Amino acid sequence: MKNFVYSLMTDRRKGVMFMPFKLVLYLLSLVYGLAIYCRKLLYRFKIFRSQRVPIKIISVGNLTLGGTGKTPFVIKLAEILEHELRKETAVLIRGYGWDEQAMLKKKLPDVPILVGEDRARLSHKAIRLYGTRIAILDDGFQYWELERNLNIVLVDSRSPFGNGHLFPRGVLREPVSALGRADVVVFTKTNKKAADLEMLKADIKKIKAAIVFLEAAHKPKELYDHKARKAFPLSFLAGRNAVLLSSIGDPVYFEETARDLGARVVDHIAFSDHHNYRASDAERIKKRCGAKALDLILTTEKDAVKLARMSISFGDYSMMTLSIEMDITSGKELLIDRLHSLHIG
Repeated sequence: MKNFVYSLMTDRRKGVMFMPFKLVLYLLSLVYGLAIYCRKLLYRFKIFRSQRVPIKIISVGNLTLGGTGKTPFVIKLAEILEHELRKETAVLIRGYGWDEQAMLKKKLPDVPILVGEDRARLSHKAIRLYGTRIAILDDGFQYWELERNLNIVLVDSRSPFGNGHLFPRGVLREPVSALGRADVVVFTKTNKKAADLEMLKADIKKIKAAIVFLEAAHKPKELYDHKARKAFPLSFLAGRNAVLLSSIGDPVYFEETARDLGARVVDHIAFSDHHNYRASDAERIKKRCGAKALDLILTTEKDAVKLARMSISFGDYSMMTLSIEMDITSGKELLIDRLHSLHIG
């Protein structure tokens, strides 16, 4: 059911027979939009108040539902703050995605990752326990409860705003005009961009002239064989038959990346974003793999941590994880200038 609704939201299902379903979703999106507007008014007229904390807060978020590369960018930003600017940094996350939490802790072993609904309380905890000077608010663009010093919004360069409709008729969490609250916009996946970025930048500048633009791409790094417990170069994939396994926001991009590395993709078992694997899923996957001539199962880092937590095994099949990192290809110096302008103590 979830996959069916998502296919309607993204207009992957076309035709007259789906119009009644889309109409229902559109009416629901009007209610959702009204709720967003009312919430905005409540904060504007100080009926609800954003809390201010005694450290610098950088929000990293998006306008759409998943698939922009938020977690890899949070990792890259934390590395810049810690290693290049030498600032004690923490990451504040809500914790609804255990896979994201585990991935952040693995990639940022020296950075405190604090988990909880009340991010203002987490900020004080970061100060008290770690002497934090600056905190990254993960998925924070719609988190009005906490004041921030810098708003960074990620936009998928291939499909910036989906079909332009609010959730649940589309993938927008807020109207595009909400970019007026952003200080930095990062266009991700620019190595496979389909949109006209210069035109897109001009349109966004009409919303807020002072906005800064960055461009970034997902850069494959290495392969890790869980059974052999060793890393392999990316060239290992070339010419090998692979079944892809994913539960991420943009499975198409994952598949394109695997093909670019030379893998022969014989199947792609794609679950919905943040899917929690069960034993029945493992049996289903093994059954589908059994009908294919394959050399390995290839999965994402997020999926790998979930599968490991549940001790899911695929028998004789070798499972490899494709490790990726975010590469800022344009505008990094502008981001660092903005970070310096925060006057972090």
